[in-house]
Amino acid sequence: GAVTTIRWSYDGSSLVTAGEDGNLKVWSRAGMLRSTLLQLGICVYSIAWGPNSDMILMCAGKDLIIKSLQSGTAAMKQMQWKAHDGIVMKVDWNPVNNLIVSCGEDCRYKVWDSYGRLLFASPASDYVITSI
Repeated sequence: GAVTTIRWSYDGSSLVTAGEDGNLKVWSRAGMLRSTLLQLGICVYSIAWGPNSDMILMCAGKDLIIKSLQSGTAAMKQMQWKAHDGIVMKVDWNPVNNLIVSCGEDCRYKVWDSYGRLLFASPASDYVITSI
């Protein structure tokens, strides 16, 4: 499937891609595939690096998912929660205050902490929110 989103890590050493097929892949700066982190089977519209470039946030359907890039005992368990009543269109993760923002087809944007707790939900707008 087509690639729908692509983001550089904050240090510029890695690139993450996701797309219509739901595959989340991490690439080196030279273009070598490092790993396929997830195979979700549904379209991923947006991804964001965690503040230390050791986690990746993605949206899949109505859910937000945080996946750790660490392995072994240092790895954080994958987190997933229902974020919106419609498909989530865009996510971002602020590296300064560690807050997550999402928006979607339910015409709302929401602010979350990094544990998936809702901090703010906007009133519904008249139109789908596709960018933040």
